[in-house]
Amino acid sequence: MKQETIRACSIWRALEVVGDVPVLLIMERAFLGTKTFQSFVEETGVPRSVVSDRLKKLVAEECLSKRPVEHKRHSRYHLTEKGRALFPVALAMVGWQHEWESGQRGFSVQLVHASCGHVVEPHANCSCCGQEIDPRDVDWKPGPGLVQVVPHYSARRRPSKGVTSRRDKAALVDTVIALFGDRWSTLIVRAMFSGFHRFEQIQQDTQMAPNILSGRISELMDAGILSSRRYTDHPPRQEYRLTAKGRALYPVILSLLQWGDRYYADAKGPPLLLSHKPCDNPLEMVMACDHCGHPLKLDEVTFQTA
Repeated sequence: MKQETIRACSIWRALEVVGDVPVLLIMERAFLGTKTFQSFVEETGVPRSVVSDRLKKLVAEECLSKRPVEHKRHSRYHLTEKGRALFPVALAMVGWQHEWESGQRGFSVQLVHASCGHVVEPHANCSCCGQEIDPRDVDWKPGPGLVQVVPHYSARRRPSKGVTSRRDKAALVDTVIALFGDRWSTLIVRAMFSGFHRFEQIQQDTQMAPNILSGRISELMDAGILSSRRYTDHPPRQEYRLTAKGRALYPVILSLLQWGDRYYADAKGPPLLLSHKPCDNPLEMVMACDHCGHPLKLDEVTFQTA
């Protein structure tokens, strides 16, 4: 029997590690300095057994390291270089949340760039020309490492409401974590950026069951990330497009791709080759300060809530 496959680009590989709400919540807290198991439980609102499982996974994936505390019975978790390399993903999520859903929470989050002393908004800039990246200005073509794989979706991808509805606890983001913590929704957004807009095209690209795909599309439309238009009446068929709110997710997608390229690309090379049309150079994104233009680094950014 023929097995259906999907594109195993670096986004797919990154989602295998971080495409899960509890993982993203734990990484969020790790960026804010949380280091102990009990603190991760209290600050994320995630059940202890789930926190334990995801911490083991992040240690196994070398995103966190576990170190015993001298003369104490517990250990501390520290970000590794690989874990710190996910910081642009967090910044991209913060930027999206600020732009599109800042008024939906009872608090605001401010980022302060120590290098210039300003409260900043992270911008996704091209490292070559410094211009802010618009997804419509990006070309892509298959790279040497692009392969097809048989997808294996896990039932754990759908978190409970208790895990995602944490507006009283969230320090960075919440809605966007719920979106990217669901791998299926993220792959639909990936399909949109890849130029697939019709149901059958998206289904072929993701190999989702039709009922799951239909449900996720409805959720993305309700969230204002997708819009639809009818392209034929007989039979009635819809195609889907990213709204401005959906296109603004591109820095998150691109930062996941770059992280996946760095740590999970095939030995032959990256699965996708992106180029920035305004400067005609290979595209490398940096999350930059909107005041001084310098890249935002973990050790140079502090977070304040108000």
